[in-house]
Amino acid sequence: MPEQPHFDLLIVDADIPHATYCAGRLHREGAVRTLVHGSARDALAAFARTRLDAIVCTPRLADTDCWRFIRMVRSGRFGYGATPCFVLCHGEEIAALLPMTDEYTMLLDAQDESGLLSRLQAHCAGQRAQSVLVVEDEPHAAQAAARALEKFYTVDIAPDGASAISAWSQRRHALVILDLGLPDIPGARVLERLLADRPDQSVIILTAQDAPEAHQELMLSGATQFLSKPIDLHHLADACARALRERACLANAERSRVTAEAQRELAGHVHAASFRLQHGQTASASAHLRHALAASRSSAPSDDQWTELMNEFDAR
Repeated sequence: MPEQPHFDLLIVDADIPHATYCAGRLHREGAVRTLVHGSARDALAAFARTRLDAIVCTPRLADTDCWRFIRMVRSGRFGYGATPCFVLCHGEEIAALLPMTDEYTMLLDAQDESGLLSRLQAHCAGQRAQSVLVVEDEPHAAQAAARALEKFYTVDIAPDGASAISAWSQRRHALVILDLGLPDIPGARVLERLLADRPDQSVIILTAQDAPEAHQELMLSGATQFLSKPIDLHHLADACARALRERACLANAERSRVTAEAQRELAGHVHAASFRLQHGQTASASAHLRHALAASRSSAPSDDQWTELMNEFDAR
């Protein structure tokens, strides 16, 4: 039976005895490795040299408050900026502190000690739901990249272009890290194959060549960004996070554009239906309303909403 992987946790609390007690309780709940520090300065030094699953802290640290500390974590200058952070608060603090959280920061009731580790693990597992395919023919480099990412993403490795295309076709990874110098199919051809199937696929190119012309052509072809070899593994996870954020922003912009076009079409048909009704052309008005319903691309109202709408107009 394979050994359960350790959950690596940084605990930051000005009250060191309390932090040590918390670490012991987490150890009893499962396979956990903990680092305990009282100050943000010491915690950031540990964060910079260790890949962590999560950070647990209290609102007040020995040398600052947790929010300044979390802002430094989020900067990405000391480690992976999207590392999940959990702030242990007293019940009355949660509502007041909630506006200061971000998508990677959660508030937990410090008095609710039961199942703390399972909650941390469940949240971090959700964070790792996105998959990354590392396409690299040099085994040591591929394994090093996988280790740098495995706490933050689900990672697959492909040693050549053919296996990369096969693996991507089966799983459709959110992100591909692609070495250009592959032994069978050139990386540029792999990029072309992936983008032909999914034009919005995020692909980070690994290359030892610094020629701007080559970068320009591949970026114009659809590559997301370049990393020069040898890559800085300390910042690899942040490069992946930036690429995925860019893809999400572009997808949101496209959805907004489609929604705006549908709303303009809907408004046009509604105005046309109103005009036709005013001139007694009920058949034409009905046709415009049917087109308006199709343009809205939304579900029909619920029974309660429908009753409310009918009552509203009946009362006039």
